[in-house]
Amino acid sequence: MSITRPGRSVDWTREKITALTTLDVRQLRANAERLNDPEIMGLCDAVLGERPRGIARQPRKKKAPAPGGAA
Repeated sequence: MSITRPGRSVDWTREKITALTTLDVRQLRANAERLNDPEIMGLCDAVLGERPRGIARQPRKKKAPAPGGAA
């Protein structure tokens, strides 16, 4: 008896990965890394590399207290 690795439930192509949201591509890449699948990791990296990066969020500034301590 031999132990074999189970097959993929989805055959991931670049087109399928491109159709996913950025969040989903990141999750797919994390799963591929966990499962040691460099092919899918590479596809995800390529797709993510082509996407524009969003503007980093700046921390909100606290509002100054009202003059005279009025609430």
